[in-house]
Amino acid sequence: MDLRHLLAHEVAAGIIATGIEGAYDAVSCSTAGNYPSMGVSQWEGGRGDNLLSWIDGGRKFIGRTYSDIVNSGELDELRAVLDSEQGRAAQIEILAADCIDYVDALMPYISDSKCVIYAGMWCPTSTNVVRFFVRNRRNWGYDVNNLSALADVFAEEYYVAAAVGNAYRQGYANRARATYNYLAEHDIDWGMLDV
Repeated sequence: MDLRHLLAHEVAAGIIATGIEGAYDAVSCSTAGNYPSMGVSQWEGGRGDNLLSWIDGGRKFIGRTYSDIVNSGELDELRAVLDSEQGRAAQIEILAADCIDYVDALMPYISDSKCVIYAGMWCPTSTNVVRFFVRNRRNWGYDVNNLSALADVFAEEYYVAAAVGNAYRQGYANRARATYNYLAEHDIDWGMLDV
């Protein structure tokens, strides 16, 4: 397995282990509109429909609004579909492919493997926002190759870059600390993964 795939594997494992995006059976209403945001990576819209197309029983939820699913009493059914053995396998496979994209987006700006993984674990929120955030902070003199410093800047400034306002400030700060704690305690031979 090459470095990109090793890093992508670690990003996916971290997203699932921490539950920072949600559990396999997570379903909520998207903040961007009245449609479901689902699973361990909060897939929504066309990406959510793609996930559902991989799972037996998922097709009946494709293209439906969140309100329609709730009002029809089918929310628990959707959660069960996502949490099924097939639903979990589909989420892992799709997330692994997504994480390759995350790693590719970050490696031009970060050389430390743990920091690539850290920033990669934020990419489900928006790969472009995370990439520009890391690039800009690096260009502004922040040490994006120091895990503690990277976690601090995500905790203090990511909510501004994501343009979500003060309402999400504490949530993003909590996520920054949880992600840092996971990686700080994660036991891997990082010397083998240095970029």
